[in-house]
Amino acid sequence: MKKAQKAQLSVGGLLLVVALVAAQLLLDIDLVGSGSNSATSTSVTTPVPSPGQSENSASTHISEDAIRRLIDNQISGEMVTLEAEIVKLLPDDNDGSRHQRLLLALESGGTVLVAHNIDLAPRVPADEGDTITVRGQYEWNDKGGVLHWTHHDPKEWREGGWIELNGGRYE
Repeated sequence: MKKAQKAQLSVGGLLLVVALVAAQLLLDIDLVGSGSNSATSTSVTTPVPSPGQSENSASTHISEDAIRRLIDNQISGEMVTLEAEIVKLLPDDNDGSRHQRLLLALESGGTVLVAHNIDLAPRVPADEGDTITVRGQYEWNDKGGVLHWTHHDPKEWREGGWIELNGGRYE
């Protein structure tokens, strides 16, 4: 194959990847169907129900080491479960789908933003200082990252997330 043809294929492939990533971020959809980065996919948590407790209501907690691995290695697309304190209630993001925004403090330092879609799930009646458990898809950014997909998937194409507070689950 000629060099010009190889360069054209590489540029075309790159443009396709950029378009797919942009579509995924803008439309909040999972184009690969797995919700994880297949090159680095790991199970971050395994919920274990207490005796007499269903798997869906199992209390889960991830180590700070697991979330720190995602942050430090700039890994996105992993479904994670995190228990953390809300340090700031931010104004709702009303551009497009409405999102309740909560800033969580990590024990190891730094913060993670939770963007909870309140067009698809109930608003969480949370206050600063509350500790929540959240399940969602982690997306890296230079501010610590964002957890989104903290709600059910109305099309049932992927794993949904949730937020738990004071015995209630918001999904």
